[in-house]
Amino acid sequence: MTQQQSRRVFGTLALGLGGLALASPSATAAPPDHGSPGGNKAIVRRAFALQNSGGSFYDILHDRVTWTVVNGRTYYSKQEFLDEGSGPILTRLKTILRMTPSNLLASGNTVVAQFTGEAIALDGLPYRNDYCWVLTLRRGLVVQAHAYLDTVAIRELIDRVNPSS
Repeated sequence: MTQQQSRRVFGTLALGLGGLALASPSATAAPPDHGSPGGNKAIVRRAFALQNSGGSFYDILHDRVTWTVVNGRTYYSKQEFLDEGSGPILTRLKTILRMTPSNLLASGNTVVAQFTGEAIALDGLPYRNDYCWVLTLRRGLVVQAHAYLDTVAIRELIDRVNPSS
């Protein structure tokens, strides 16, 4: 299997796992504490629009969010995630990270967002990654996230581009 095929299989698997999480008894049995699935989906949709207009998707993160990069690391606050999770990526980009959702699914407090992130890195080369985030919202903020993404693409960006370029 080639590296490209492996990435496609991973993306398919990540979406499937996100879908399974929505169908699990615990995900469907718990009543939402605030907001409807449609309301939570709208919050996430607006966060993508904000990101794509030069703002930050991450404005909807709770200060004490738990953000887990699957097969990676878990961050226990918004600031820790911004500094050590997204920061090493975003500081290597010349343009905003344009996030293009292909699927948004909602059930209860959970929103699953499958999307492509694209930007131009500081070295002038493109950065592209496929993501699937399983987000839990409470009172309009993300309190928990499981992020499925191509860690090879991130490693290539980090190894290739100096953030001070």
